[in-house]
Amino acid sequence: MQTSKRESKGNAKVDRDKELLFFIGIFVVAAIAIMGVFILPSLSEPDKSLSVMEGDIINVESSQNSIPLDLSSCLANYGISKDTVFFIYSDTCYYSKNMIPWVQQMESEGYKFLWADTTNASAIQIASTCLSGILRYEGTPEFICPSNGNSRVGAFSSLSELEGFANNCK
Repeated sequence: MQTSKRESKGNAKVDRDKELLFFIGIFVVAAIAIMGVFILPSLSEPDKSLSVMEGDIINVESSQNSIPLDLSSCLANYGISKDTVFFIYSDTCYYSKNMIPWVQQMESEGYKFLWADTTNASAIQIASTCLSGILRYEGTPEFICPSNGNSRVGAFSSLSELEGFANNCK
């Protein structure tokens, strides 16, 4: 009689183990399905609906292997005019922080800047397709003028020097 109680306890344990394995299997299949539907497609294709307005904060990185499209039409695809100065900065960089008040002042005077925070990955596509021939990304801050192809890495020593760079971008 004791043998059959052990057998029934053993069978119950085996049944519980089978149920547990069954639910783990369902969980794994569901996780794979979710990855296939939601995650993998977003990794394979860039977001073509990305649009950036002047004053938005974006992240830019250089792509040495890409061939830039016509710069004017590439920037126009993102709603950016060629006379916009790209301001690539880092919140942790002392020199970038010193440039922020000057850039803000110049924006209030009508200058066009596109703020590009190095920690925000929302617009890598812009730099890799439009600025790959200009962007040096050797440090921050970096100022880029798409209209004349000029780029400057490092802080300006005066507001008038920054204004001169931006005026040459018009």
